[in-house]
This record gives sequence, C-alpha cells and structure tokens, in this order.
Amino acid sequence: MTTLTEIQTEAEAVLDEAAAALLNSHQQLLTAPGGSFELKPELRQLCALTSDGILYVSAQHQTDAYVMAFEDELEHKNHQFEVKICPMSTIKALYQANDDANGRALSTTETKRQAQVVQLLGKAHRDNASDVHFVVGHDITRIFFRIHGLLWEAEQHQSQVGLELCSSLYNSMCDVAKDHYQPQVSQDARIKRSYVDQLGLFGARVATRPLVEGPLMVLRLLYDDKTKMTLEALGFLPEQIEAFSRIRSFPYGVNLVTGPTGSGKSKTQQVNLNLLYEECGGTKHILTMEDPPEYPIMANQSPLGSGETWSDGITNTMRLDPDVLMYGEIRDLASAQAAFRGGMTGHLVSSTLHTNNSVAGLQRLIDMGVDRYLVTDPALMTSIVNQSLLPVLCPHCRVPAAAHLDQLNGALVQRLRGLDAVDLTYLKGSGCPHCKGLGVIDRTVAAEALITDNNFMHVFNTKGASAARRYWVKEMGGITKTAHTILKLKQGLVDPRHAEMMVGPLDFDRQTLELAHAE
Repeated sequence: MTTLTEIQTEAEAVLDEAAAALLNSHQQLLTAPGGSFELKPELRQLCALTSDGILYVSAQHQTDAYVMAFEDELEHKNHQFEVKICPMSTIKALYQANDDANGRALSTTETKRQAQVVQLLGKAHRDNASDVHFVVGHDITRIFFRIHGLLWEAEQHQSQVGLELCSSLYNSMCDVAKDHYQPQVSQDARIKRSYVDQLGLFGARVATRPLVEGPLMVLRLLYDDKTKMTLEALGFLPEQIEAFSRIRSFPYGVNLVTGPTGSGKSKTQQVNLNLLYEECGGTKHILTMEDPPEYPIMANQSPLGSGETWSDGITNTMRLDPDVLMYGEIRDLASAQAAFRGGMTGHLVSSTLHTNNSVAGLQRLIDMGVDRYLVTDPALMTSIVNQSLLPVLCPHCRVPAAAHLDQLNGALVQRLRGLDAVDLTYLKGSGCPHCKGLGVIDRTVAAEALITDNNFMHVFNTKGASAARRYWVKEMGGITKTAHTILKLKQGLVDPRHAEMMVGPLDFDRQTLELAHAE
C-alpha cells in the first residue's frame, strides 16, 4: 500500500522536475501573463501549459469544466499537448519559477529599454512634441512625434524592440496602471512622477490599443510651462478675449470650451482660470477635478480618485466650499448633470466637451440626456467656446501660394480665389534651420466664442441649431472658427491645406450660413 509520505515525495519530485525544467531550460509558460495562451488568474491555479507541450493539471480538477474547456480550445487550435497530473502546489511553483526566470532574463533588457524610453521622451520634449506614438507592426516598429499638430516619424526599430519598449514603459515606468502590459487589450496609465520630474514634464498619459498587426501605444506629454501665457498669445481675437473677460465676470453658470481631441481646450481653461485668480486676488476658491491634471493652475487641483467615477467626483467637489469649479471633461450624462447642478447651486463651472462648433455643444448636451430647459436657459448655460489649433508657418521658409498653385488641388484654389486670398496666402516650405526642417514653428488657435442670451436660445428652441448659429453671426456679431481661420490665412500665418485639414472647407460658412468672408 502506498503511504501518504510516498505520495508527498512523488509530488515533490514532480514539482522539482517541472520547476527545474523552467529554470534551467528555454521552456516558456504559455499560460502565464503575456503568453500565447494566457489564462485568467483563477484558471492559472488549476493548470499550466509549457512550450514543450506539457499541460500540468491539478489532480483535484481533472474534470473541472474550465480545465476541460481549455483542453478543447487547445485541440481546436491543433496545439499538441500531453496532460501531466500534479498537485496544485506544483502549478503554483511553475508560475513562480516562470516569473523568476523572466525576471533574470529580462532585467538587463528592461534596464536598457527604460534608458531608451527616457532618451526618446527627452528628445520628444526638446522637439516640443505633444504626443509620442509607438506603432508596432508585423516587421517594424515606427515611432512618431506630434509636433505643432502634425505627425513626424522619429525612429524605426524591429518589431520585437517596439514590443519591449512598450512593455518596459508600461510595466516599470507607469503608475495607475491596470495589471501588466497586455498588447491584445486597451489599457490606460500614466508615467510615474520620478520619470516625469526627470524629463521636466508636468505629467504624461499613456493609452494603448491593439491593431491588426500589433499594438499601438500613445503618450500625451503634459508640459510644466511656467511661462505666463495670455489669451492673445494663444491666438484669440480681441473680441474673443473680451468674451472671456465677460465669462470670468459671471458669478455662476456653466461655461464650456469645446473642440476635437488635441485642440488646446485644457490650455485655454488654464490661462482663463489663472486670469480669474489674478483678478480676484486669490479671494475665490477655485477647485479643479481632472483625470489627470494636465497643466499647473492657480487653484486647488485634484485628480480623479482611484475607483471614483467622474460624476461622483464632481458631486464631491461641491461639498468643498468652492466658488469656481473646473472639470477636465464632461464625459456622459451623469457628469453633465452633475456639472449643471454646480451651475444651479451658485458656482461658476468650467469644463470641456468634444463638438465641432459652439452651437453644436448645446445639441450634444441635449443628446446626452440633459434636460432641454436647463441647456437652453441663458442664465445657466452661459457660454460655449469652440476651438481648433492650426500649425503656424515658418516665416523664413514659407513660400507664396500664388507661385506654387500646382501644389494645391483645383477645388482649394477656387475656394482661395473666392475669398480673394490667393495673393495673400503662403504654403509650407521645405524647412530650414529656424524651424528644424519642419516648415512650421508653433500652433495658433482658431476659435469662436458664444455668449448666450434669451433671443439666441429662443431661435435655437424654435428653429434649430443652424438657424441659431446664423442668428448668432448675423444679429449678434459672432465670429466663426472658419472666419477666424481665414483671417489667419490672409495674414500668411497658416497653410490653406493645414487650415482645411484642421477646421474644414474654407467656404463652409458660405455654404451653411450664407456668408461671404471675402466681403
């Protein structure tokens, strides 16, 4: 009769054999995190598949439904394997041995890739890049910098190097990261404070998503710019700067800065709130909630708490005796309703929203489910600014459009002629030392600033968004984002191709509002 001691000895022998195989050979644990057959944590307690085709299964769970389903999956994928029964302790030891082996094997690579990432981000910082893209393909990895709104290829590497860079960055250089890096799923994180400080940044967000050939990882670099910025320096017109002054004078109400992703909405909020702080002499409690904070603001800045929903965070801020509330983004109905509650309870609320123009912000809120009567109350929904960012041409190497019309498509040339802008317009040159070969040197805002009133809201309610937008321009003197763009075009600041790429066709107002900017 076999004794308990003999059973234990046999089990320990299997354990030692399996662990040693992983530690002392090139075998991999395919069911470990990041493996080709990665299992959920609860199933990893029951079985483990090694690269030599051995499937270790817990003796107590041979007929477990999940284990049997995994065996069926392997057979369906024609993956050859042999089942070896063992205690659960052996399986635990297998995963531990795999972790130890990977830790030793990757330590040198990990350190090398960390240094490479730091060097890469340092270069991105020096080039004033707003974003860094890691695009891992089947054969190569391409790394892009977004500089002045345009993507430029910075480096190329082998595909494996790209995977190692992404893995090292996410696993060892990030906090607020969920689990480990998984190329096959979407993940979000942010770079650790120690690395951010080393690079001279205010922060850096990380987002990933699987593509057809490999993963995509994008870093948004947030700059700790201590230079005092003005609305004029951002590119706003005097009429728009006056609108911001009026917004800051409101004691309460909801005020939105809208636009596409990467349009400078947060920067505009920062500059306007800093102006408010200076104007009130620090006598108002300005409280922000951001995910994460993007720019230093003269306010009490707070990040969204771990596990905290956006709407819960907004509700919490109203209990902290604020005068002014700034929310990084209105994301859904719950956060929109919470923001409106702030406006209804005597707070000046500032937030952002993704829309194509200012009036569209009203319709977006209604589509979200916010009560129409709240959205169209001009005492509550007090203002909407919409903006995009345009690359600014290098004045040293730009070229006259009139001498290079062959570079433009015929329809764009006709639109420029319709605006009497051909002789005033410049195109991006081939680059020079002044612009580091890019042809552009900065970005400038193209915007529209809408201060609502009763008549405007009446037109919106009775005739719709298009009629309200037309009323705003013709009766209230509103300057559209397209009109602002055309002004910068005629000043020789922006390439018409960039203008249409960022804002839309130059004849958009003429087509939709029956306006002629050439007049």
